[in-house]
Amino acid sequence: MIKKEIYPKTQRVKCAGDKVYITEKLDGSNLVFFKKNDELYFAQRNNIFAFAELEDNKDKLYKGLYQWLKDYGEVIKGNLCEGSALCGEWLGMGKIKYTVDRFDRRWYMFAKANIDDDFNLYNLIYDHELFIYPFVDQVFPVFMGIVPEVGSYSVLPDKHFLDVLYDKYRTGEGRDVEGFVVNYKNIITKYVRMKNGKLAEHFDREN
Repeated sequence: MIKKEIYPKTQRVKCAGDKVYITEKLDGSNLVFFKKNDELYFAQRNNIFAFAELEDNKDKLYKGLYQWLKDYGEVIKGNLCEGSALCGEWLGMGKIKYTVDRFDRRWYMFAKANIDDDFNLYNLIYDHELFIYPFVDQVFPVFMGIVPEVGSYSVLPDKHFLDVLYDKYRTGEGRDVEGFVVNYKNIITKYVRMKNGKLAEHFDREN
């Protein structure tokens, strides 16, 4: 006989303290900045570019990104910690058009991370309060934005909850909203209501 308990203990559901954080899902293009071996890189779609190669790749970049990097690239490089990554959305190429009175930045951060030697992201963190830590001086740059917060809740939202919240939020903002990103214990899921610029019902992949 072997005296050993092999099945792990199941954690109890916490009744207090856990929060669900909901942010707006922007209709942008994914754009990641990271610093590796004292070089600034940026990743868009399936390509990773070194900032030093900016001039050679200006025709391959998102609309407006070349001049934006000319203006701010050296600042990002100088103030980004080695091995740190910034994940966000580049605005201006989606179906939803954002006005400068509400969105006066071109890039909005939704996560911080680290980069390994094979250019893979790890330690993805979606907590807005921690977004200052990839920067050497721990000050968030004025030329970058952070995705808007919708709210924090003490219950896991179902589709009905999100439908009601979406209508309320969209009405309150007075503009088109693509959807939400739901963050529970640093696990994110998306709720999408605007597809190709048109309002549609949300369905998960199982439906």
